[in-house]
Amino acid sequence: MSVRSQDTATTPSAQLPAITDDAWAQEIVPQLPAELSAQARTLKAFVRARCLPSALHLLRALLVMALSDYSVRALGTWGVLSDVADMSEAAWRKRMARSSVWLDWLLSALLMVSPVQPLPTTRRVRLIDATRLGEVGGRGDAWRVHWEYDFTAGQLGSVVVTDRSQGEHLGHFVLAEGDIIVADSGYGYRRSINLLHAAKADGVLRFHPRTCPLEDDAGMPWDAIAWLRTPGPATRTWEGWVRVNGERIAVRVVAAPLPPEAAKRAQKQKERRAKGRKRTPAASTKLLAGWLLLLTTLEAQAWPAEAVTRLYRARWQVELVFKRLKQLLRVRPLRCKRRDMAEATVRALLIAWVLQERLAASLREALAGDGQWPVSSWRVCQLSLELMRQEVLGTWTRERVRACLPRLIRFLCNSPRERIQQETQIRTWLASFPGMHVSHEAS
Repeated sequence: MSVRSQDTATTPSAQLPAITDDAWAQEIVPQLPAELSAQARTLKAFVRARCLPSALHLLRALLVMALSDYSVRALGTWGVLSDVADMSEAAWRKRMARSSVWLDWLLSALLMVSPVQPLPTTRRVRLIDATRLGEVGGRGDAWRVHWEYDFTAGQLGSVVVTDRSQGEHLGHFVLAEGDIIVADSGYGYRRSINLLHAAKADGVLRFHPRTCPLEDDAGMPWDAIAWLRTPGPATRTWEGWVRVNGERIAVRVVAAPLPPEAAKRAQKQKERRAKGRKRTPAASTKLLAGWLLLLTTLEAQAWPAEAVTRLYRARWQVELVFKRLKQLLRVRPLRCKRRDMAEATVRALLIAWVLQERLAASLREALAGDGQWPVSSWRVCQLSLELMRQEVLGTWTRERVRACLPRLIRFLCNSPRERIQQETQIRTWLASFPGMHVSHEAS
């Protein structure tokens, strides 16, 4: 049954100080798709206006949550002071829960419009990984954000949000012909090689011989341990095959020893894990821990072993993106456990990130110069996010806050049904306690 849209937004009192949103209207709104409001109604995110004037106001409130780490009650305070909406905490929660699908559409629409396009003759390097987000009271891995960082363009390429039941694999992404996929051992499986082969793409994947068995030209299993123990150059290669669904796909193994300190850390980590399982790590396990094993489908003539290992080191850039995302966006464990609320929260975070990437890209371009002073992606990102916070949150005067106090009571005061607040109780007692009164009698 269709629901008729009803515009019942309340008009602000004429006595209240005016609010100006020039920065939001001039800087953020022009970057949004023209069909934003229509899609909000189609996807049931904005059916009735009620106290919320438009879909743009709803999006602004969701971005406030993403950029400020506000609680829903604090969002209600912001809505009143910013003259966006005077709604209860429960009403805001309902709006957020209904926005998840709409935010997913908006995120996809923003990613389709890329401000930076690689040259047609340049192959696209895509760094793929996943990061985990926890929820209050959970184990820290309730949600997973599967991330593709377009290293060629220097921006987020695509993203998929799932719960912890969905593991890391290339099936989350659309692979294109000519792409070069770089990923860690979480993607180093035969399934990944098969997906790359089907898409006519190439990859550089870290792998473990036990979870991705290979075979030689004769179809015999490849013995990685014996190969590594054989004397030879530090960086070595081996050409063989991956068998998937009865089909053989040509691959190349590139092995390079880890630096001594890194090798010791990796071996100690293996020992700790084995100790936790009351086991003793095998000698082969310690041997493999000291090597970087890469599986690639890139042509050996165009991509020698040294180039493959250097390209894989670029994978660290996606880890730095995760670090910037979580620290500069101040990502905390999600305060919600409902799937629609959690997905809406994560997608709002990602939309805020995509919008700041556009600003950061323009700042990096302006700062590029002659290359004598390398641009810090961290500081540029920090600056662009702070600027976005100011544009989205806006500012209020003290006069505005005082004028809005009667409408802020439900957000700033505790309900009488809640537990007794010690501070209020003691203040009330002291106000009537005889010992608090000063005597002014003449001596």
